[in-house]
Amino acid sequence: MALARLPGAHLGVLGALALTGAGLASLEAGADVPPGLREGGRAVLEGEVERVELTADSTRLLLAVVRVGPRAETPARFRALLSARGTLPPLLPGQRLRLEARLRPLEPAANPGEKDFSAKRWRQGMAFTGGFEPARLLVLSPAPRWREALVRLQEGLARAVHAVAPSPDAATLFLTLAAGQRAALDDALEEDFSRSGLAHVLSVSGLHVAALALMTLALLRGLFVRASGALPAARRVDARRLAAPAAIPFVWAYVVFTGNQPPAVRSAVMATVVLLGLTLWRRADGLNSLAAAAALLVVCTPSSVADLSLQLSFLAVFSLLLLTPALREAVPLPPPDPREPHRLRRLLASTRETVLETFCASAAVTVASLPLVAGTFGRASLAGLVSNIVCLPLCGLLTGFAAGGAALFVAAPVLATPLLWGGAWASQVLLWLTRFFAHVPLATVELPSFGTAASLLYGVGLACWALGERSWRLGGLLVPASLGLALLLPRVLPEPGLRITFLSVGQGDAMVLSSAGHHALLDGGGVPGGADPGQRVVVPFLRASRIERLDLAVLSHPHPDHALGLISALQQVPTERLWLPADSADGPLSRQLIAAAAGAHVEQVQRGHAPYALGEATLEVLGPPEDRLLLEGQNDTSVVLLVRHGDVTVLLPGDVEEAGEEALLEDGALGPVAVLKAPHHGSRTSSTEGLLARLRPRFAIFCVGRRNRFGFPHPEVEARYRALGTECLRTDLHGAITLESDGHDVRLSPFLPSSTRDEDVVAPALSHHQP
Repeated sequence: MALARLPGAHLGVLGALALTGAGLASLEAGADVPPGLREGGRAVLEGEVERVELTADSTRLLLAVVRVGPRAETPARFRALLSARGTLPPLLPGQRLRLEARLRPLEPAANPGEKDFSAKRWRQGMAFTGGFEPARLLVLSPAPRWREALVRLQEGLARAVHAVAPSPDAATLFLTLAAGQRAALDDALEEDFSRSGLAHVLSVSGLHVAALALMTLALLRGLFVRASGALPAARRVDARRLAAPAAIPFVWAYVVFTGNQPPAVRSAVMATVVLLGLTLWRRADGLNSLAAAAALLVVCTPSSVADLSLQLSFLAVFSLLLLTPALREAVPLPPPDPREPHRLRRLLASTRETVLETFCASAAVTVASLPLVAGTFGRASLAGLVSNIVCLPLCGLLTGFAAGGAALFVAAPVLATPLLWGGAWASQVLLWLTRFFAHVPLATVELPSFGTAASLLYGVGLACWALGERSWRLGGLLVPASLGLALLLPRVLPEPGLRITFLSVGQGDAMVLSSAGHHALLDGGGVPGGADPGQRVVVPFLRASRIERLDLAVLSHPHPDHALGLISALQQVPTERLWLPADSADGPLSRQLIAAAAGAHVEQVQRGHAPYALGEATLEVLGPPEDRLLLEGQNDTSVVLLVRHGDVTVLLPGDVEEAGEEALLEDGALGPVAVLKAPHHGSRTSSTEGLLARLRPRFAIFCVGRRNRFGFPHPEVEARYRALGTECLRTDLHGAITLESDGHDVRLSPFLPSSTRDEDVVAPALSHHQP
């Protein structure tokens, strides 16, 4: 009791629980991977299915592995996220499987701005991702019967909803809330909900569970009141004390039916504490309820402290309990007067207060979660300040339809049809509103990561303003100060005269050149049918670097590992000028690229093209040559750029091979360079002795994919560079590699730590090591 009177005592308790959970998470997530499997590869796995997600063209499952080996004879303990395409037998959580998988170890993000889920997944015991062949899968034991019954109910509910829904998207949204089937949502729909500030609607969270608890309590209370009319003895018992405990099973049934999502579990614990308080005729404290939820999660699933949705959920509750009242108090509008005699004025004042409180709640959640959202997504939704006011009543109604429709479907499917129809149409209306708010001007604003220091200042400032009194509230000035620090610090730091970032996009090339506020993008990586590096790597990097527009985009040659990511990047980031290699504009990839760069001035370039000034740097086109008759492949007709910045020169030769390199050597002006991007990823057919003898690079950068099937860079080629004293860096080992030049010196910084290079590497000026 003494602790409860101290300001911020609840925050201290919850912080201690978070630290406890983080400590226990390492014990919970400990993975035991046999030594021979740590680098991945093919393996036979045996384990239990924990989660199954079905999409339009694939099946993804989370497997808790207990044995590995040719006959699954070696004990192991880890989780693997595996996917497959094709016809599969029905897979359910709880089944024991044996399958042959191609495993890839979890790897951290290799580029600035790229989303990094590796730490979270490792805390959950997940060691690998990969794929498996449906033909090599064997079901060893069935799932528990209750699991089978639950899945049959969910499948039946899905068919019934699709039959009455006005659109597939509306059915998908409704099933997300009614059965937790979020995997069926497409990326475009999730993006719209994120931009509109309504992303919380897509996960069964505190909003839905709280709305369900209130509606269930009100419904049961009404039933008990009616029943008490026929039972005089029951009139002596308050209906709320009977309805509150009866509502608890309905709340938990909904949470289990929708997949036990951590935010829903948190809210269900809080709702249980509140309902039990009503049963005992005691008023529940919100922060006490939150602490109870945190304690349960720490005990049952310590790794959930790293779950982003749960972190946002706890922040939202914090802000609603602590920050919303402070924001409302700061608004210079009096609360409605309950003694107002005029009904219409009283109604208008009550409506105004409801709208104002909703706005304050929305603003509180946005403000409290700003550092976490900025660090994770690189932006914040301004549209959410208004969209939540408009859509929250509809979300509450939709939750009632979803939970009620699912419950009634279990008992009597025919009777559930009106609720399913109403819920599907409510989902359609919510989709219309979401798409509207997602595309209004300034729906979102780009934000840089706050960093540890600014985030701590921000949190202290919010705590001082929400919990403090009198002079303590002046600590709230730390909030705008830390926000200004996060926004302005990157702009006031000195910029190098030239920066080139060689992005790690797998087996492909992607380079961003920046000088004096001007920017160019050369290639974008890509693999047919694979993950899109433009969306996953290039665009996040540009956003993290605050590059909103390009002066120049260059396609070295129209191969997928250079073009696909560039196409998707230019669909989001405009460019003033687009360069293609000569005689390549009619190819399918080039046409897609020209369409993506709508409005750009398109040029086909070759040797002799006028140099291009990019800020303080100059880009010279050295290839392809004018005479290309003897160059058979597109690799040898790559655009070759020589970047000059003072005494520093960097050669970017695309994928030229032996014939293309010979054409380069015909240019007598080409001499030693400070940095060379290894041609054609370090293949045997490139980096000839003649070229290296002419260039004598101080550094060579190999843009290659980890464990790529080509074996690039070839050991002989890498040894050829090292024999010249060239230091070699590789994007598969070092992640993104950033080159910075002041015109005299060049500095190379790998994004990932390496056992062979833990510090930045500084090279002297080119003139210092010219032969």
